[in-house]
Amino acid sequence: MSKRPIYITLIIMIFISTLSSESNLDSYLKQGMKNNLALQQKGFELKKSIEALKEAKAMFLPTVSIEARYSRAGGGRTIDMPIGDLINPVHNTLNQLLFAHSQTPYFPANIENQSIPFLRKTDQETKLRVIQPIFISSLFYNKKIKKKLVDINKVSINLYKEELKLNIKTAYYNHLKTLKVKELLLETKILLNENIEISKSLFRNGKVTEEVLLRSKAELSSLNKELYKAEKNIILSASYFNFLLNLPMDSKIKIDKLISEPVYTDKKIDSLINTASSKRLELENLNNAMAISEQTINLHKSSILPTISAVFDYGIQGENYHLAKDSDYWMGSLVLNWNIFNGGKDKSKKAQAILDKKKLEKQKEEVIKKISLSVKSAYYNLFETKKSLNANMDILKARRKGFDIITKKYKQGMLPQIEFIQSRKNFTEAKIMYAINIYDLYIKKAELEKAVSGGK
Repeated sequence: MSKRPIYITLIIMIFISTLSSESNLDSYLKQGMKNNLALQQKGFELKKSIEALKEAKAMFLPTVSIEARYSRAGGGRTIDMPIGDLINPVHNTLNQLLFAHSQTPYFPANIENQSIPFLRKTDQETKLRVIQPIFISSLFYNKKIKKKLVDINKVSINLYKEELKLNIKTAYYNHLKTLKVKELLLETKILLNENIEISKSLFRNGKVTEEVLLRSKAELSSLNKELYKAEKNIILSASYFNFLLNLPMDSKIKIDKLISEPVYTDKKIDSLINTASSKRLELENLNNAMAISEQTINLHKSSILPTISAVFDYGIQGENYHLAKDSDYWMGSLVLNWNIFNGGKDKSKKAQAILDKKKLEKQKEEVIKKISLSVKSAYYNLFETKKSLNANMDILKARRKGFDIITKKYKQGMLPQIEFIQSRKNFTEAKIMYAINIYDLYIKKAELEKAVSGGK
């Protein structure tokens, strides 16, 4: 095996592969923004809020409807009119005075009293009605509230996109991590197979007992167990990554086998916190929610104002459906509705809206502190991982050099097998820890970027 320090090898090989790795990741990020199922659901919520805004705007426009009624009735109250009792005596008197000698009376004297039903047996009314709001203050504030709800949904989508980007990056680096662990275990397996062959040769020549050969085989079996675990982790990490992108679980992931240490700007923590406080989308959404509370307060304040609408009707009435001069009609009205007293319900609603706004103000103070805490946490986690990487690099260099020395002595029969095996374990652990550290550093960098930028 080469004696070149592992970190130099990584830097050289990774420099060549970095561009393709970044390109692959960028491609997956775009794919995730397009295909992720949870993001699509949030898109439907945005479309729903946009339609609600259109509905609020439509309330300012006139409504046109056709209303028709046809009725059949029987029984009910009647209006009794004593027409016969009133008219017949008058007719008799006229007939006696004017036509005393006539055999045929001129005025009928047998008119019956009338009983007119209050409900007509058949009745219909068909009309076209147009209603135009003129002054309804609630419509104005309702439109403003719906517009802010659209803004909230837009920001929520961007918030989820940032969370999704971080999850995709983390899943991608974790998958690379599992592949690297398997690669290093396979390298170790080559060494163990070589060790078994050496142990067989020494056993045949009577230089070691059978115990040495059995120990070598046991170490290989133990390594195979770790390889099975690594295979499982590869499958699960790939499945989760494909789940985020809404791809088939067994889709092959395009990757580069090596990745360099990420480049990041070492800014002061106070500068990062100030940037986060101006960019984080959570604050923008809280401002939108507070604007909704303000408009809700105005909405309940305006409940003391009257509402005015114009109503115009044109239609036909009668016992049957027909068009004639005396059957159609029209009527225009101005309708005023003034809520003078409703038991104080509007006042209570306004008080609730004021309390909601105060609650949001306190929530904003809390979120600002949480943002500061999240930036600090991500910042120090990143630099702790960086320091850990430097320490692991030193450990790896030392264990690599020690393993090379022990390997030479072991092949010459100058050291017992147990020392060789322990040195091999230490070297493998150091390589794995160093590789994991690099991918962890990428994850910590992504977490800090999200904590600072927040989607802007």
